[in-house]
Amino acid sequence: MQLQVLDRTVKGSEKPANLKFQLLQLITNKFCDEQSIGHGASGVVYKGVLPNGVTIAVKRLSKHYTLDSKMFHGEVTSMMMVKHRNIVRFLGFCSQTEEQAQELGNAPQKVILAETRERLECFEYMSNGSLDSHISDELRGLEWHTRYQIIKGICEGLHHLHNEKSIIHMDLKPANILLDDHMIPKITDFGLSRLLDGKSQTMDAKRHFTWGYCSPEYLDHGTISAKSDIYSLGVIILELVTGSKNPNPNFTKVHRRWRHRPKNISDIINKLDEMGDDATDECLELVDMLGIEPLEVHLPCELNKQVSWPVELTNDTDDYFAFMISTDGLGLYNIHPDKGTVPPQSKCSVTVTLKTPEKALLQQRRRDEFTVHSTRVNGCHAAVDISGDMFSEDLGNKVVDE
Repeated sequence: MQLQVLDRTVKGSEKPANLKFQLLQLITNKFCDEQSIGHGASGVVYKGVLPNGVTIAVKRLSKHYTLDSKMFHGEVTSMMMVKHRNIVRFLGFCSQTEEQAQELGNAPQKVILAETRERLECFEYMSNGSLDSHISDELRGLEWHTRYQIIKGICEGLHHLHNEKSIIHMDLKPANILLDDHMIPKITDFGLSRLLDGKSQTMDAKRHFTWGYCSPEYLDHGTISAKSDIYSLGVIILELVTGSKNPNPNFTKVHRRWRHRPKNISDIINKLDEMGDDATDECLELVDMLGIEPLEVHLPCELNKQVSWPVELTNDTDDYFAFMISTDGLGLYNIHPDKGTVPPQSKCSVTVTLKTPEKALLQQRRRDEFTVHSTRVNGCHAAVDISGDMFSEDLGNKVVDE
């Protein structure tokens, strides 16, 4: 009977209900480790599979959180109120209290009745996990349009909470934003949420918060307002745009990363062409570069041992590109080939070798840079015909990348 209720709730024909603990045990295979898909301070999340094959997420709260009735009731109440495409769907809850006989310490003759609580929450299953696992370093990660859609979705979900439901989340962070099959973001975890009453509130008791995402006014004075969520949102946007959780990201790396998105830039230019034939030669120059992978390499140095690594140059255009590679680490590296031509829609593999390091070099921490000069050419050029003059500043189609 309860399985049918849960199935109808998943389909949207019934409201979330109080579910039996035995049912949640059944669909999670008794909360076995193999079904665990995440964990945090508040509890462990398990994958629950219904008889029809539908998967849901079951969050089993830790003992510390089961003791806080106010927090649990507040989260359930908030989730029951909300229905939005950017808020994780709430499917039900379980609140069970039992008394069990337990022996007292080392005295088997003495038995006490101990109260055990089980509190669980059920949500729609989000296949792509939390946003936290998708924020990577400055040089890799999500495409820009995906980041934009995630930011837009979080903003829309937060707007719904603040303006339609008068709810302040109070713990907005990447770990509390889940992503579905289509990378649509959905806000979750309302354990610290508060209802707005039109003015700021102050919390004098022990405060729960996450470092780095908590607003200064709440951290210092316990002031609660919608602005707290906006502060957290700003931190998340900064992390998404830069791809870094460092409050002082390396913006040089960020700029280099976005420069190496020729396919996306081409898509933008094609869209502009559809809107009107106003694309300029300067705009088209943006695609006149070779893709470079990897952009950064960290090498271990060992005495009397050479270290080599490949660098792949990719030409996604319909033209030939000549290239020449130089480095400020003069005498330390062999680059083969250090110049050549990459045909249209082709790749060229370059091998860079760190020569056998001397003992003095092992005691240094070096940071050497390589510069890839590239320019569009008419047809294939032999390496001996490629010189630095081809990449001089007065040529409009010259591209230099470091």
